Amino acid sequence: MVHPADQILPANGTYGNSAAVKICEVGGSGVIMPGPWEANWPSELRGILYGLFLIWCFLGVMVVSDVFMSAIECITSKKTRKKNPDTGRYMTVLVWNPTVANLSLMALGSSAPEILLSVIELLGNNYFSGDLGPSTIVGSAAFNLLMIIAVCIISIPTGEVRRIKELQVYGVTAFFSVFAYLWLLIILLGVSPHVVELWEGTLTFVFFWILLALAYMADRGMIPGTAPLELGRQQVIGMSKEELAERRTSLQAENGGKLCEDQITKMLVIEGQAKSYASYRVAATRKMVGGRPVEIKRQQTGLQRAMSALGMKTKKVVPIEEPEKPVPENVACIQFKKMQIAVLESVGHVDIAVVRQGLLNETVTVNYATKEGSAKQTLDYEHVEGTLTFGPNETEQKFTVKIIDDVAYEIDEEFYIALSDAAVVSDAKKDVSAVLGPSSEMTVVIIDDDLPGMIAFPEDQITVHEKTEDFEADIMVVRKNGSTGKISCSYKTEDSSARAGLDFEPVSGTLVFEEGETMQKIKVMIKARGRYDKSEMFRVILHDVQAPAKFDPDTDGGADSCVLTVMIGTDQVSKDQVDRIMSSLQTNWQKSKMGYQNWSQQFKNAFYVLGGEDEGDDEEDKQVPTVADYVVHVVTLPWKLFFALIPPTDYCGGWLCFVCSLVMIGLVTALVGDVAALFGCVLGLPDEITAITVVALGTSLPDTFASKTAAQQDPFADASVGNVTGSNSVNVFLGLGLPWMIGSIYWSVVGRTETWNARYFYDPEIASVYKEHGAFIVKAGNLAFSVGVFTCCAIACMILLLVRRKLYGGELGGPYVPKVVSSALLVVLWLIYIALSSWYTLSNA
Repeated sequence: MVHPADQILPANGTYGNSAAVKICEVGGSGVIMPGPWEANWPSELRGILYGLFLIWCFLGVMVVSDVFMSAIECITSKKTRKKNPDTGRYMTVLVWNPTVANLSLMALGSSAPEILLSVIELLGNNYFSGDLGPSTIVGSAAFNLLMIIAVCIISIPTGEVRRIKELQVYGVTAFFSVFAYLWLLIILLGVSPHVVELWEGTLTFVFFWILLALAYMADRGMIPGTAPLELGRQQVIGMSKEELAERRTSLQAENGGKLCEDQITKMLVIEGQAKSYASYRVAATRKMVGGRPVEIKRQQTGLQRAMSALGMKTKKVVPIEEPEKPVPENVACIQFKKMQIAVLESVGHVDIAVVRQGLLNETVTVNYATKEGSAKQTLDYEHVEGTLTFGPNETEQKFTVKIIDDVAYEIDEEFYIALSDAAVVSDAKKDVSAVLGPSSEMTVVIIDDDLPGMIAFPEDQITVHEKTEDFEADIMVVRKNGSTGKISCSYKTEDSSARAGLDFEPVSGTLVFEEGETMQKIKVMIKARGRYDKSEMFRVILHDVQAPAKFDPDTDGGADSCVLTVMIGTDQVSKDQVDRIMSSLQTNWQKSKMGYQNWSQQFKNAFYVLGGEDEGDDEEDKQVPTVADYVVHVVTLPWKLFFALIPPTDYCGGWLCFVCSLVMIGLVTALVGDVAALFGCVLGLPDEITAITVVALGTSLPDTFASKTAAQQDPFADASVGNVTGSNSVNVFLGLGLPWMIGSIYWSVVGRTETWNARYFYDPEIASVYKEHGAFIVKAGNLAFSVGVFTCCAIACMILLLVRRKLYGGELGGPYVPKVVSSALLVVLWLIYIALSSWYTLSNA
């Protein structure tokens, strides 16, 4: 029986694209290149020129991507004020949810070249699927996951770790970063081999929105087992909020209600250590090596931060309990009653108890002496040493150590007390002895109670009324809950609806509170604008507070900053004199004028090396260009001047810059696609190999440096590792989902054509059912093998990160040998991926 499709066979009886002219041959063509004269040049010369030109194009991608990311930063940094339903206070928050922003605009910014390359290849290839775009998506994902994470692991200083903080969001992106490529295998080999049906292409694109929705739900605690990130960061492992609240109340009662929040927190931290298995491990290790390991301090910091976030508002002496062990009756075991205690600096003195167990009917002596730690004798405590004598049946003796109080703020310090030379005092020879117990050395932590205070604005929002002339408004800043020592913080103004230079003069600097000083002023020049019925606002932000001071966490901005919203109200005289419509037009004209000023600045920055010098630059901040700076500047100058045509972010809230720079990335990416294809063609390399090596490397280099910097500077690994998993997911759902959806829609509507017949009609791998009306063909072959190898490598990488988190406390960094081994393993996985994919492609060429 003859299939209906066989009634209109192509005349030549061939299939595939084997007869098509290659792009580097005479008559070959791409989207932009090559020119008609290039085919006659020597292959060696063409290979060198195409290679250099490809590098130059990659530099262009970096330049325009920088503009694109600036637009994204402008868009996603928009802030608004919302009322907190729990506190009833208005808080300054980002308009874009950070998780959504990272997975949408930020991921698009880092993956735009790969995504656009795939789309442009489809459109330039008459809606037939090409090899360069899809292979670049997979090759870029392999480089991102394996090589970038390897760089991030090795770049962390030895001994430090970076761990994923927002684990619930990372779990979503990590799952989709593997599932996306498994889904490709299902499409290419499972449901409809070598064919992307309309529902498959559409669903691949829809998965992007499903990813966004699930990540947002995880961020907001809508998925069972998750909590909103702000609340999740505040939970303390091992203790409920009720238990913490009860202990806080008892500490206040024991100390007459005079303890502040930080003091209670520190006491609770020290208490909590002894009740965990880790505290006993630390005690044993400290006794063996004579020091306190870094891990304990790291645990204290994390617990203290968590308790502080819970709102814990530290008894002058808080002991740590130690388990008792049975002692033989003929042995007197002498040790401290408590292995560690915490005291306030103002306690005056502390009584140290030494206990005896086991042999009780003999007289026993033991020597004691204090030893310096971070706390120094004569400055923080008075050194004591002596001998304690336990008479018959006496089980406890005490001695006193004086604690020295001062008025200077200090970090928490500690000193040690050690027991030695335990002996039984007896004239008769008996089978008895005295030994030191496991708690023969104790630690005394001195907690400073000279508080430097908190810096805050008296209110979260104030209103200043415009006058007929420019005037200086006084912004008050207060120092509360202590005034010991000299403290400082930085301040700056930030635009909102009011714009710097138009509505107010921007200011920035450092605010210094001297010893005992509790109030300072920031002067801001408010410009007369002749407003009618319109109020505008800007923000004054305090940031980078210098320890030991801090910001009031209950004010707008939280513990990291302090935000004051300044509303500029209308002046009644101006309101009576100025027409409402004219005022509105005047405002728009002035804002447009400032945009042109910024646009002209773009060309100045593009023309001069390192962007030239601004009038406001300080001498110490000016950078001296190196020879390498001049070389790179000359090479990239054409790109810089060309991309300076892109409107600055002043227009349309950054969206105009976003769209224009996206178009520019498309143009450069089209050029990259042609040059990469030409380069691979003259070298005799298939497009798939060129894509997973040269193109993937060139498009991923900016992400490599960005992720490395983020890993080193951020306290957590979310920005580096999370960006990789999110970007890899978006690569598939947008970089393949969008063109595959377009291609499947096109061929579903148009049906098969003569060109389609020439390519696929006689292809035995295409099912007959698709030859009747035509379909969007994506040959599995090399792509499916590459995806399969990468998926295996991706699963291995995820397991490695999980093991590192379990063993070393974080995905990045750690001890020297493990981090080198981990990085080397990921590099080897990437090389295996490249080798196997290249071998398979060449064997089928």
